[in-house]
Amino acid sequence: MAKAKRTEVIRFTAELEKMPGRFAWTYVEFPYEVEKLFGKKGVVRVKGTVNGVPIDRALMPRKSGYHMIVLSAELRKKAKVEVGEKATFEIWLNERPDELELSEELKETLEFFPEFALAWKKLTPGMKRSMCIWINSGKTVATRAKRVAELLRRFDSGHPWFGGRQVKG
Repeated sequence: MAKAKRTEVIRFTAELEKMPGRFAWTYVEFPYEVEKLFGKKGVVRVKGTVNGVPIDRALMPRKSGYHMIVLSAELRKKAKVEVGEKATFEIWLNERPDELELSEELKETLEFFPEFALAWKKLTPGMKRSMCIWINSGKTVATRAKRVAELLRRFDSGHPWFGGRQVKG
């Protein structure tokens, strides 16, 4: 397969596998050479669908030389697919991998608490993305606000995510 154009959709079907171990990831192996398609060997952010369900994921390198896409339990449930079954994928390069969808609740909190906003800026893109996904998956304003409050509580208590900041007091 030739190098993918930025907007090219790559389609494939793959069987879901699970790594060994208690906290093992469920994943599919990406059947193409990422370096040839996207011009880089490491992690590549992609968007697309699995069985028609939208995804925003990373192609993560493996020792085998191939890359994998990790599929969370929630995503597998939405896509109606389990380990050992095949799923249909359509993916394309995420041209803005660091762009995040901030909930209104999180935006307001970042504006109101400058110290928290500064700590937020220091987080890795992946950590910010994970937090946004968790917050945004809340179906109600109350749930999203509760999740933002939990992040703020962790910040205030010196959680390692925020550099182990210690509360003055």
